[in-house]
Formats: sequence, C-alpha cells, structure tokens
Amino acid sequence: MGLLQKAVETYGAMAHRAGQVFEGENEPLAPISHIMARPQIIITLDQSGNFAAAQVLDKNTPKIIIPATEESAGRTVKAAELPHPLCDYLRYLLPQNQVEYQHYISQLSTWANSSHTHPKLHAVLNYVQGGTILENLRQAGIDAEEKAMVCWVVNGLGESLNGPCWTDRTLMNAFIDYYREKRTDTPPALCMISGELEMPAGQHPKGIVPISGNAKLISANDSSGFTYRGRFDDAAQAATVGYAASQKAHSVLRWLVANQSVSFGGRTFLCWNPQGIQVPRVTGPMGRRSGTAQRAANPSQYQKQLREALSGWKEDLPQSAGVVIAAFDAATTGRLAVTYYNELLASDFLDRLHDWEASCCWEDGPYGIQSPSLFQIVSWAFGTPRNGKAEMDDRILSQQMQRLVACRVDKAPFLLDIERALAEKASHLLLYEGENRQKLLFTACAAIRKYHFDHLKEEWDMALDKNCSDRSYLFGRLLAIADAIENNTYTDEDRRETNAIRMQKAFTLRPMTTWSALWDKLRPYNKRLAQSKPGLYRYYHSVIDDILNRLSPFDRTLNQKLDDIYLLGYSHQRAYRTEKSDSQETEK
Repeated sequence: MGLLQKAVETYGAMAHRAGQVFEGENEPLAPISHIMARPQIIITLDQSGNFAAAQVLDKNTPKIIIPATEESAGRTVKAAELPHPLCDYLRYLLPQNQVEYQHYISQLSTWANSSHTHPKLHAVLNYVQGGTILENLRQAGIDAEEKAMVCWVVNGLGESLNGPCWTDRTLMNAFIDYYREKRTDTPPALCMISGELEMPAGQHPKGIVPISGNAKLISANDSSGFTYRGRFDDAAQAATVGYAASQKAHSVLRWLVANQSVSFGGRTFLCWNPQGIQVPRVTGPMGRRSGTAQRAANPSQYQKQLREALSGWKEDLPQSAGVVIAAFDAATTGRLAVTYYNELLASDFLDRLHDWEASCCWEDGPYGIQSPSLFQIVSWAFGTPRNGKAEMDDRILSQQMQRLVACRVDKAPFLLDIERALAEKASHLLLYEGENRQKLLFTACAAIRKYHFDHLKEEWDMALDKNCSDRSYLFGRLLAIADAIENNTYTDEDRRETNAIRMQKAFTLRPMTTWSALWDKLRPYNKRLAQSKPGLYRYYHSVIDDILNRLSPFDRTLNQKLDDIYLLGYSHQRAYRTEKSDSQETEK
C-alpha cells in the first residue's frame, strides 16, 4: 500500500489545487467523486433552462472535470443504467433512449431536489426534460453522434455562478457533499491505506495511465473465476480500501501521470515529491535547476556543472523531503501493474542521480562532456539500425528502460549485458553514418567507463592518456591513427570509408595480425600524406612508433581479442588527432 499511501499524502498537500485549472498543466487535479472526460459539445443555457447556444469542440480539446458516481466512473461503454450525474454522452439525454434517459433524469432530479442542490442543476434538468436537444443542435448546424460527450454552461445566475459547470467549485463541492450523504448507509470498514474506519469503496477508478486504456490498479470483479484461488470468500477479505482514500489516491496518480510522467514502449515512469516540490525526472538528465547548461569543454567544467545542479536542486528540497519513483504497465486491458516502486529521501535521490552522471559520461564531440540519457543507452544497445535510426520492439524498450532506472535509482552496478551490447555495436561503426556513428561511440564509451567504475573501481580519464600501457587501449589508439592517415588524404569529392573502419571488427579479434594487413593497405596513403602534409605525416608516425614501443614483442597476448577498453583509446586518439590535425595544418 506504499504507493497509495504516498498518493493520498500527495493529495492532502495538493488539495488546494483540486478542481482548478492551472496554466502549463496538461490536466487539472480532479476532486473526489469526479473524473476527467473530453468534451465534444458545449450547450449554453439561461437560468431557466432555455437554449442559448451550442458549440462543437475540437478533438484535441483538453479534458474537463465532471461529477461521477462510483458505478458510472467504472462503467463499460454499453452500460445504459449508469449515467453520470450531470455531463454525459448525448444518448443519455435523448427521450427516445428510454432506459438511458430515465436513469439520467431520475439521478439528476434526486440531486437537484436534495439539500445539496445547486442553481445550475435545475437549469440543466428543465432543459433535458424539454426534449429539444436534437432540434436545437440541428438549428445550430451540429450533426452530433450519440456517443458525443455533452457539457453545460449556465448563465443568468449572477456573476459568481455564471459560466461552465466544469470550473464551478461550488457545484463540485455540492456533488461531493451529496454523494457522501447518499453513501452514509454503507457500513464502515478498516481502510488499509488510512488505517481508519471509512465507507469502503465498491469499485476503484480506471484510466490512471491513458495509454493503458481502462486498466485498473485495484480490481477483483471475477468472483466466478480464480481471482481468490481459494484463499478468500470475497474481495473484502483480501483488502479493504476506503472510498475517499481510493478516490484521492487514483485522482492524484492520474494527475501526476498526465503532467509529470514519461512513457517508453508502453511503460510509464513517474517520479514526484509528495509535498509538490519539483524534482528531476528519473529517466532524464539531472540538468541545471535554473538557466541553460553550457557546454562542458573539460572534466573539471563538467564536474562543476554537476555540483551546481545538485546544489540548486537541494536548495528547494527540505532535508526530510522524500521522493517516490514508480513505473506502471498493463499486461491486459483491464489490469494495471506497478512494475517498479521505491521511496527515497530527496537528498539520497539527488545524490544518486549525481553519482550516475559523474561516472556515466564521455565527450560528445561539439556538445562537450555529458551523460547519455537512459533512452539513448537502450536504443543504441538493443536497436536495429534502419534509415539512419535505431529501431526496437516496444517490449524490449520498456523492459530495458526499467532495468536502467532501477540501476540508477538503487545505485546498482552497471548492467553487463548492456555494456557488452554497446561495445559490440560500436565495434561495427561501418554500419552507421555521420552523426549516428558519433552518438553510438559516445554512448558506448560512457557505458564502458561506468561499467569499469562500478565493477572494477577504475576511473578512466576523459582525455588522451599518453602514458597508458593497457594493450587494448594502445591498439585502439593505433586504429584511430590508421583511420586518420587515410582520412587526411581524401578530398570532399572522393571521401569514402577508410580501411581502418572496414577492418575494425577483425582488428578487435586479431589485432596484431590485422594491424600488419592494415598497415600494408595504408602504404599509398602514407605516400600521399608525406607529400601533401609532411608535418602531419611525421607527427602520426612518431605517435605510432611511441605506441608500438609500448607493446612488448614478447607479450603472448598481443594477438588476442581486445577488450572494450580499446574503444576508449580509439575515441581519445580520434578526438586528440582532430585537434592535432588542425594545429599541424596551421604550422604548415
């Protein structure tokens, strides 16, 4: 019940926002006994219920707040006897649909004649009883379907009451009080969320996650099947949740999902502070608390930016503040699962985001040093290159994103299979072109650095280490130099893939043998470079000599398969030789 308890706590802190529309929100927070619905027709009436105007709304119109009973909120499309109390589909408002119409009129009359009535109710009731809605819509040039959602605007009641029903908080409070009084005959039960005796919920709201349709978090309606598997006689023995607690929890979760969640492959990830203080998204970069992040040209600038971001977030979060992280997915159309859940102190949460980005980072060409997003890691590790992009199945995306979220939030070691998948993809750079090649190499190097930091306690620099004697690192540097020698002999018109890139995979498997073959292929390019750019030619050969001198000819492992570190050496030398190429050309 941790998730629902935190949701109820959040509703308590955000109760002042319930029923109000705030700029920048995708959806408002609905009060208890209310749901969100997308309107399609607005009908305007005067205080006596006379028709004034009608308007058809665009399909992208934001959802509005409408009152709903426990039964109508969970109804199916064909539920004729379960109308909403006020705003509903057109078919419930037409006299020719006797069952739907009679139940709508009966329910609205009971509310309008109760002690919790409201002036707008009588106007709507008088108009619907008149039975002229189809005629009025035709006069307004509207050819509406019966499944169109109709909402009401009532004017002529005075400045404080005029306007739409879906923004009138007095009307919302009237229905909350009316429905609470109507349910007073229900025997109280122990609510396992609040720990108090409350009127239990018979049904629980649906539609928390829009992409999961009507899936519910709490459901036990299959009394004839294997829902209880012999443990209980009825659903109440398994769990009892109070109506108010259920409404608050589901309403605030729907509001949080609509405004703060991100979805990958059908799985929704949510991260929030129960007091409503803004926190960074669990799947995205930590970012700066305010302002725009500048390019980090070196590791010290990058670490400084991370410290500033961490300090900025912590300024607004009290030391005792908490953060809730959850992921939702629906295996079927009717059941919503919580696939991941964690609660942390906000300070611990921010520290873990900081630590991840401090170790999982690399230089990304013109963008400077940064940390790849979790989506970037997953898409390059498991995606298939098509049309210049990495495509993958949604099921793989959702599962792998959750694994990385858990790794990041739980401070677990970086996942071996993802690191190996990235290293393998980056060993086939020939399959990628242009910017995609750079993105893949950047992502792979960041993941390799993170893996070695977590598992082997190695902290690799993000600049070329000329004194490093690691065999794989040195061969990676040689591969970058071979690539550079050939590249510097090409013009824009005859540019093509170099022999180094074409032979990259073979180089990783048998580096010394492949280097000899590669060097033979580079002879004509060496001659061209010596003639056109002698300074650069001498520089590259001095680097090659230095690297080969560090490789002992008596080392029996020279021709064995390279490990993933070779990509760090390749990336370092590749970035460094680009700078040297420019400087050597300037000298020439």
